[in-house]
Amino acid sequence: MTAAAKAPSGRKIWKALRDELTLNLYPLPFSTLAPTVYHVYLHPDDYESIEGVVPKVVSQLQQALTAEVDNINGGLRRSTRRILARFLDREELPPIEIPAGGWEVHVRADRNGELEHGQLGIVSTLALPSPPEYAGTPTTRIVRSVVGGGRRSATSTEAQPAATPALVPAQIVPPGGVAAAPPTASVRATDARDSRDRARLVYQDDQGPHVFVMRKDTLSVGRGGSSAWVDVQVVASSKVSREHLRLRLDPNGQFYIQDVSLWGTSVDGVTIPPAVKSAEGVAQPGPEQPLPARARIALADALEIQFEAIGAP
Repeated sequence: MTAAAKAPSGRKIWKALRDELTLNLYPLPFSTLAPTVYHVYLHPDDYESIEGVVPKVVSQLQQALTAEVDNINGGLRRSTRRILARFLDREELPPIEIPAGGWEVHVRADRNGELEHGQLGIVSTLALPSPPEYAGTPTTRIVRSVVGGGRRSATSTEAQPAATPALVPAQIVPPGGVAAAPPTASVRATDARDSRDRARLVYQDDQGPHVFVMRKDTLSVGRGGSSAWVDVQVVASSKVSREHLRLRLDPNGQFYIQDVSLWGTSVDGVTIPPAVKSAEGVAQPGPEQPLPARARIALADALEIQFEAIGAP
């Protein structure tokens, strides 16, 4: 590895995360919202070099985010506050809110070949005030940034409630063990009506067995990555698309499944209608199909998910 391709240090990761915080603020009349969830991606070799200390990196990044906001709010960095106010076209920057449940930070290896050595990919999410037509349900701003070589490129999208990430990470289960309840700090209910558990997805990918609890009415499943947001990110072969399928629960309690992949999806051994493909790839998701309360969902022939609606008879 050349000097130009040196793995990002902890300080470099923090600087990139701090920029992601300050560049994506959303001022309100009396407070300022900041992204509260950050997924940091590194080249697999770079990730391997820090894998043993990732929990400590995550913990200190969370502490640093709080300290940065406290410093800006407390006036210890008046120049930063003035710069941010001008950047946001405000005379004064209202205090930045610290999330009540704490910052959610994940550090992962990029398994999709999107990052080069030394680069960082960051996906941040910020819950925005709801538009009137959604009656109190917030939208979500998703910013995808790539940092490296002294440059930062970013793209931003705003998802309506149906596409808001669930933010409930899959839980690794010890071999032969039983999954414990997800840690409170990691559970972020995003459905406007309530936070009840809707379904359970049990699967085993290249990193072992997992249990994912669905806590909103829609979610997406796939390999994900710095250029593709999914709720359930699996580690599997390229036959699993970056976004492979979508699940939806309607107001009557019926689940639906929709294929968004290149290699297909089946339910209980029956292939569901595929995504409509163009010469460049997937152009249109396939039509929704009813999903039984208990079902075996196969992502191509690469991975299988046992789906169960919670509370199903």
